[in-house]
Amino acid sequence: MKHLFTSVIALLVTFAVAAQPGAQQIPVIPADRAVRVGTLPNGMKYYLRHNDKQKNLADFYISHDVGAIQEEDDQQGLAHFLEHMAFNGTKNLPGKMLIEYLETVGVKFGVNLNAGTSWDYTQYLLKDVPTVRPGIVDTAMLILHDWSHFIALQPKEIDAERGVIMEELRMRDGAQWRGTIQLLKALGKGTRYEHRNLIGYLDGLKSFDHSSLENFYKKWYRPEYQAVVIVGDINVDEVEAKLQKLMSDIPASPADAPQKEVIVVPDNKEPIISIFEDPEMTESGASLFIKRQALPKQYNNTVIAEQLALIDALADEMANGRLREIAMKPNAPFTGARFMNGSIGICPTLSCAGFDVNTQDGKLLAGIEAAYTELERIRRHGFTEGELERAKQRVMKMQEVAYNNRNDRKNGQYVQRYLNAFRKNAAMPDAETEWKLDSTIIANLQLPMINQAMQQYITEHNQVLVVQAPKREGLVNPTEAQFAEVLAKVKAATIEPYADNTVKEPLIPADKKLKGSAVKKEAQNEAYGTTTWTLKNGMKVVVKPTKFKADEVQVSMIAHFGQSSLSDELYWPSAFLSTFMGRMGVSKFSATDLRKQLSGKSVSLHISPDDYETGISGMASPKDLETLMQLIYLQFTDPRFSKEDFDVAMAQLKPYIENLQTNPDYISAVERQKTLYGNHFRRQQVTPALFDKVKFELLEPAYRALYSNAADFTTYIVGNVDLEALKPLVEKYLGSLPVSKKLNKKVDDGVQAVKGEVVNDFKAKMQQPKVGVTRIYTGPIDYTMKNRVAMNVLSQVLRSRYTISIREEKGGTYSVGVGGRVMADYKPWYQLIVLFDTNEQMADELSQIVIDEIKKIATDGPNKEDVEKTRKYLLKEYENQIQQNGTWVDWLDLYNYRGMDSLAEYKKAVEELTYDDLKALAAKVLNDNNMAYIVMRPEK
Repeated sequence: MKHLFTSVIALLVTFAVAAQPGAQQIPVIPADRAVRVGTLPNGMKYYLRHNDKQKNLADFYISHDVGAIQEEDDQQGLAHFLEHMAFNGTKNLPGKMLIEYLETVGVKFGVNLNAGTSWDYTQYLLKDVPTVRPGIVDTAMLILHDWSHFIALQPKEIDAERGVIMEELRMRDGAQWRGTIQLLKALGKGTRYEHRNLIGYLDGLKSFDHSSLENFYKKWYRPEYQAVVIVGDINVDEVEAKLQKLMSDIPASPADAPQKEVIVVPDNKEPIISIFEDPEMTESGASLFIKRQALPKQYNNTVIAEQLALIDALADEMANGRLREIAMKPNAPFTGARFMNGSIGICPTLSCAGFDVNTQDGKLLAGIEAAYTELERIRRHGFTEGELERAKQRVMKMQEVAYNNRNDRKNGQYVQRYLNAFRKNAAMPDAETEWKLDSTIIANLQLPMINQAMQQYITEHNQVLVVQAPKREGLVNPTEAQFAEVLAKVKAATIEPYADNTVKEPLIPADKKLKGSAVKKEAQNEAYGTTTWTLKNGMKVVVKPTKFKADEVQVSMIAHFGQSSLSDELYWPSAFLSTFMGRMGVSKFSATDLRKQLSGKSVSLHISPDDYETGISGMASPKDLETLMQLIYLQFTDPRFSKEDFDVAMAQLKPYIENLQTNPDYISAVERQKTLYGNHFRRQQVTPALFDKVKFELLEPAYRALYSNAADFTTYIVGNVDLEALKPLVEKYLGSLPVSKKLNKKVDDGVQAVKGEVVNDFKAKMQQPKVGVTRIYTGPIDYTMKNRVAMNVLSQVLRSRYTISIREEKGGTYSVGVGGRVMADYKPWYQLIVLFDTNEQMADELSQIVIDEIKKIATDGPNKEDVEKTRKYLLKEYENQIQQNGTWVDWLDLYNYRGMDSLAEYKKAVEELTYDDLKALAAKVLNDNNMAYIVMRPEK
């Protein structure tokens, strides 16, 4: 692999130096001057940046350049366990004080307050922390200080957390997780990666000594492996001074402190083949990894690294375009495939080329052969000039959008860049430098250079093939020898060059005259900052110009009727319209041709039919807004229905749906829907029998029933638009849509949640025994802002209670999901759902706690601290949400259709909600006496 790296460097270094006149070595990309970077005397690094895009908010991170790979064999799972303990007491914030304090200022545990452990790093985060008071900023920094060196690790807290983490393991231990572990064993063969699963194993989690955890902490949580990143509405000078003083009591490591091992995955001449079969696997698939040495860390901030990244991006575009074409053909050998090239997220010294492929059951050999043949075609013949031209257009467009939005970047975007700089020595240029550099590199990258890089990456050695497939009676998967044989077959085959076929014509012919419809009435709403146009054809268009994102315009057309108005025969075909229409393209353009046609444009469009609402939504750069309008016009006037594309999609989707029926989580979802809606035909998770009702000849009638009359829809346009430039586009394209005076109306389909208490206690086969518990409360309620806010607050207060009573005190689950919402539908109603996974011994006890906590609120009122924490969080999030274009689309539709003034009512409802309001709502939930109780237990 070292020889390969040297070859690639030799390939690029001449261009890199030539691109920088006078340079005598590989140029380093200059860092953004707006970020303050420093290293403390103890070795800890810091990255600080002022960003006021999110007013009065900042993100605080501490990253540790160590993870599960540093564990010894008898410490498996302790890196992750240590991450949990950081929330169970530190030197300055003992017990749960850390969580309790942060929630009082609107920083919500699990949302804004979290952490994550990977194989190679661990990071802790406080997001969207208010900076309005210096004390909040000081406390956030104190928390980072304690996470660095002063996690308490109290024995009692360690023992209490064992149950939580064992339940997390139980929750995660599904087929996908087991497949990931199997993949690591193959890809990391001969290294520690072969034996690390992040969470550990039940026996070890139950019995490890407290001292083992403390030893891991002291050995690896050291300042030279740590970096603090703080970005937001802060005074950088003040924060830097405080940080330097605060972290001064963390000692530097001794000279003889252990150093991290640099792990290099060994070469292999013959392919390593790993086969993983699991009864809960939902589809057959394989991944081919062709290993190579990653670019050494010291080059990651140079022009060479940026060139390689752009070569990877261009190759991804071109290779994936080919694979998509194959997947869309009749009798395709695979249902989907993806080319990969570059870092795979583990082992910093490893990069890979290769592919992921999914197939119908029993067709793994054909799928692997087809995907590998395409890889070999690239290696032998390279890409074409036409492919490169389109790929450059797409990649340049993505870079252009990022550059245009440079002044709208949220704190998190900067944070991720600085974390990469710390862990990987990645470059962190300012937007101007990055845009100019990337534009120059892309313009100068020629096809021979990219093709030569592919020849270096796609080799016959260092191959690892990982196969994953369902295990069930009647399905015989290929053997290791057969997989080896198909790889050898491709290597020996004669493979012709790729033939690039491109449709080059406008979406709408230039000579086609659209009748259009002029604006006959214009009205302004000063409070909402909107202009409403009523066209002569009756269409209504509401426009709100914003500056939230310089390169974004959202267009949503919403009609307040939906699938409830359709016959039973058309219901399930309509439920899958968005899936099939997205695969068919529009007008004369197939999905493949349409993608080629839109190269170099930032535009997307999708339809979204629902039971009581029908939508069509799109997004575009301002300069591509006319293209979006053309797509909307064609979606209404010339939708494409292709039997060939339909059959391909059915062949891909049906086996997946069949395999879902053995997945315990999906089985639980199926039973949940059946129980809640009394097994109603229109409210079920899809099963093979229901999917069989989706017929090609029914798609068009279902579509026409929903999308034939544009007058049913109100159009909302929100984003960086100029009214004068937009108006003629609206008149031309929306004004030419088919309209009728006979409008569709919302229909009552009679679907309701069950009345009374209904219990479904069933058993399912599963590899990791667990019990899934769900309680769903329903009832009628007025659709008001006050009720919507109250139900949201009640659900969050309950989540806080369950975190304490079920997770922390009982150690019975990793998390309790709680969701409460008020829905309009045909008749307004509410749903409060509580669900969690646990072990067989504790399921019934914990399920009773769910009821008890609701009863406490109904009898005694809510915990006032929980309410105030939630209120703080919602008010903080409100300030975030009003800076999002999508929020305004929702608010404008609520205002236009229901007269609900979110701008005036939401904040007021949050501020004025009382404890008695929540007490009354909890009592209503219980007194309505409508509850679906679903319990999934393991089949013995």
